[in-house]
Amino acid sequence: MLVNYNINIRTKLAFLWATIMSLYIYADFFSLMTPNKIKRMMDLETPLGPTTPTMLIGFSILLIIPALMLPVCILLRPILSKWLNIIIGFLYAAISVLIIISDISSEWMSFFVIYQIIELFIFFIIVKLAWKWPREKLAT
Repeated sequence: MLVNYNINIRTKLAFLWATIMSLYIYADFFSLMTPNKIKRMMDLETPLGPTTPTMLIGFSILLIIPALMLPVCILLRPILSKWLNIIIGFLYAAISVLIIISDISSEWMSFFVIYQIIELFIFFIIVKLAWKWPREKLAT
């Protein structure tokens, strides 16, 4: 029989955030292959309107936060890590739902919807694991 090692909650959460980051990279890469995507980028157009320096800062922060969740999961005190995982997991799940709603009717973005559904599932796991974060057993 194979050994099934127990994996620490911190490691599980960091692994899930790393998975989210990998999905972001692949989804964005494939979106470059949709009609007029590169032209729209060259014309400084985004789904939210014309590209501005402020908008690029906002997009950057949106992608920096999941990357920072890896050290958050490993380095912060458990109670802070737990609540940040729950709050940010819910926030990014809501963003995924909005993206699904905006892209569901586009044939060319159906692949992106699939990525978002998988990301939603991972966010659900993140929130669930963080919510059920094991407590220390008190010595009796």
